[in-house]
Amino acid sequence: QFAVGGQKLYVRLFQRKLNWIKVSKIEYGEISVDLLPLIEELVKNSFLQTESELEDLCEGLDLLSAPELKTLAKIFHLPNPNGQKQQLVDDFLRLAKQRSVFSRSQTGIGTVILKRAKDLAGKSVRVCKGPRAVFSRVLLLFSLTESMEDEEAGSGGQGQLSTVLMVNMGRMVFPSYTVNRKTEIFQDREDLIRYATAAHLSNDIATAMANGNWEEANSLYMCAKETWNELKNLPSLSYHRALPEYLRHFTVGWVYTRILSQGVEILQRLHMYKEAVRQLQELLAQQVYCADSRGRWWDRLALNLHQHLKNIKKTIECIRKGLADPCVRTGHRLALYQRALRIRDSPSCKQFRGLLQDLPVVTVEDVTHVTIKGKMCPQTGLGKSVFLMEDTGSDEGSEDLGVSTVMCSVEELALTHYRQSGFDQGIHGEGSTFITLYGLLMWDIIFMDDIPDVFRNCYQTFPLDLYTDSFYENRRDAIEARLQQLHSASSAMLAELVADIWSAQEGKAAALVTWGRFVSLQQAQSLVSCLGGTFLSGVFRRLSKDLRHCRGGLPDLVVWNTHSNHFKLVEVKGPNDRLSCKQIIWLSELQKLGATVEVCHVQAVGAKSQRLS
Repeated sequence: QFAVGGQKLYVRLFQRKLNWIKVSKIEYGEISVDLLPLIEELVKNSFLQTESELEDLCEGLDLLSAPELKTLAKIFHLPNPNGQKQQLVDDFLRLAKQRSVFSRSQTGIGTVILKRAKDLAGKSVRVCKGPRAVFSRVLLLFSLTESMEDEEAGSGGQGQLSTVLMVNMGRMVFPSYTVNRKTEIFQDREDLIRYATAAHLSNDIATAMANGNWEEANSLYMCAKETWNELKNLPSLSYHRALPEYLRHFTVGWVYTRILSQGVEILQRLHMYKEAVRQLQELLAQQVYCADSRGRWWDRLALNLHQHLKNIKKTIECIRKGLADPCVRTGHRLALYQRALRIRDSPSCKQFRGLLQDLPVVTVEDVTHVTIKGKMCPQTGLGKSVFLMEDTGSDEGSEDLGVSTVMCSVEELALTHYRQSGFDQGIHGEGSTFITLYGLLMWDIIFMDDIPDVFRNCYQTFPLDLYTDSFYENRRDAIEARLQQLHSASSAMLAELVADIWSAQEGKAAALVTWGRFVSLQQAQSLVSCLGGTFLSGVFRRLSKDLRHCRGGLPDLVVWNTHSNHFKLVEVKGPNDRLSCKQIIWLSELQKLGATVEVCHVQAVGAKSQRLS
């Protein structure tokens, strides 16, 4: 039992990265001016280690500041004692591997370097791994609802502590719903530990990939693959397989399947295409985990077979199987079909045309394309195109101020074009404009009670089944009734519905609602009045049935005229930018629902005039 000060200090150290910390650098005035007695208490109770247990040279060097490292480098006569920190660390590690010719003792040079490094650093501590792992698992259990795609899953749950703190301080408010935990996910302690281990491993692989360390990522992936092959036949896994999909997300099999999926990208980066194909075939052979990724796997398999292995017959077979898989939706479905068309139209693939007959057809409507011109800013690095635009200043009496040139994105350039074309309102929000309207007008259904296991703690921004097919199935009657209500609602009624939710829920943390997307409630009301209930109910039906695959690909801009109630949905494409399959499908669907839809291509010109043409 610690004093409150000791507890507070431990929580703060737990929140930090698992590294050695100099005692002189630990300062928390709000806890105590003198933290030494609290540190000693934590050491005595085995919650902190001291420098006497620091035995890893790399960790010891990591503890030193750059000036201290330079001092150490001079003591050991390194060739470049004033080099960069990482260079000095590498030099020390190289030196440590050399055997001393003169010394007969067993003490290697590495031990000597470490002792000197510890003397320079002074008193140091690190959070003990054992108790830390227990707290991490408790937090992991508590915060299972965090998406596995977040780093949170592998970080030991420290983010959840910050959330609790924000709520306690009144800086964060969650929606109201009833927590209803009915199903046990983990069979026993070992089951939870296996899940936690897999989550950390997945996080390590993602970090290595993000840093471009593909060889390291590959060895971690190979290790994980071996572990998963050993675990595959555990009795607890048959229990996991029977869970609903939204709870299966939090099982060891799901995490390892995601790791194998990461492995595909790693193998492709290392140009190991045959191995990537084998891994994809293994992933597609199992039907239990990560069904929402099957579209991507079929797409990748077709790409590897076609472009890298040049096996056209197998590619066609893969396309056929992919199009027959009910888990392959929207963009991935269209991508497979487009690949089949490219093979059919390729002169070098004539002999395979017979194999492409009677494929299921994926049809999309063509939409209007317009081109505007703008002066491009000279690019220094890679990234999004930046354009130059004259800001003529629309204020009265500003004629004498002259014209200033502003830098803007391709979307801002297009918004100006549509403003000049009579659309007095416009939002560049990509999908978040429609997703926010969906989150508002479906709020009570998203957070409704009576569905077990979708709300498992009081810090959730969405129900666990939101991105699965179960979301619609579990709420079918309520969703259909709401869609019917919206379909027949007048503009005034829609504006009133938005106002009711807005005033009751504004500012609450909900995954689908970006509160800053509209400049005011009035702007949101103006847009829904313009879009109309028939159109909104059509968009919302698609989102309700498959939010996981339909949240991406919505147009960049929504522009509307508040006087005529005319609106237009616009996908903006800069130079060398192409429509994705998801975008093509959404544009087609929105047009079918009665919207005026446009693809606005921005062509870069080098003319002296910077005025938008």
